Amino acid sequence: MRDCSFPSISERGRAAALTAAFAFLFSGFALSGIVLSGCAGSGPVPAPTAKNVEYAGRNGQVTTLATLKVGRKLYIGRCSACHGLKDPKAITPADWPEMVERMASNAKLTPDQQRAVTQYLVSVSAAAHDTTATAATATKPGMNAAPDAGPAK
Repeated sequence: MRDCSFPSISERGRAAALTAAFAFLFSGFALSGIVLSGCAGSGPVPAPTAKNVEYAGRNGQVTTLATLKVGRKLYIGRCSACHGLKDPKAITPADWPEMVERMASNAKLTPDQQRAVTQYLVSVSAAAHDTTATAATATKPGMNAAPDAGPAK
């Protein structure tokens, strides 16, 4: 007599269900990573530019654009694992090094990674707190400057 229980089909069915569930979870994580990285570029965690390299240097953090990009990636990946990301502009450039130092062991950052995160955050914060950039724009002729009265009589 033939066995009609088809245990091999149920085993295959379970394996297929587990595979499908894993694929679904993995695609969800991948999609959330894409969404988060896209949001981070346009929101409070801006992508660094050459100007950020300059701002970092002005604030004692001599660096490169490549290092700032690594710092941003680490900031998004490691810091958001435990808590929401702070807007880099919300803290002064002088306060970021101490803040990163306190959190580096929690984020399991190597000294080089800690330096990269610090340089990124200092550069973005410094750019946001730069009052000379807005003051220079405001005093350009034709902007908000007083009209030229001409030569004195």
